[in-house]
Amino acid sequence: MLEKEKLPRVAYAMMNTVHEEEVELLQKLESALNQNPFKVMEVDQVLSELLAHTQEHFANEERLMQEVSFPAMMMHQGEHLRVLNEMKRIVSHWEQTRDPEVVREYFLETLTEWLMLHITTMDTVTAQFIAMHKGA
Repeated sequence: MLEKEKLPRVAYAMMNTVHEEEVELLQKLESALNQNPFKVMEVDQVLSELLAHTQEHFANEERLMQEVSFPAMMMHQGEHLRVLNEMKRIVSHWEQTRDPEVVREYFLETLTEWLMLHITTMDTVTAQFIAMHKGA
C-alpha cells in the first residue's frame, strides 16, 4: 500500500496536502476491502468520498493552472479527465457487480501507480510553475 511518507513532494504545499488526503482515502479503501467479509456499504462510502475528493482535487489544480496561465494546462487537464472517467467507470462497475477485485486492481494498483507517476511528472512541473507565480 502507498504511504504518505513515500509520496514525492512538489513545490506547492497545498498540492502535497491534497495528495496525502488522496492516499489516506486509498488506505481507507484498502482497509474496507480487506475486511472479511468486506462491507459493501463501507466500500460504497469510501468510493464516494474518493471520487468527490478527486473531482475537487483536479478542479482546484485546474483553477490554479488557469490563474497562472500554465502553458501545459490543456494536457494536464486532459489527463485529469481521462483518470476521472476511468474512476467513474470502475465505480459504476462496482455498483452493478459488487466485484471487489476490479475495485482493488484499479484503485490499489493502477490508480496508485498512476498517482506516483503523475506527481513526479505533471504535478512537479505544474507546482514549480504555480510556486513561481504565487509563492509556495
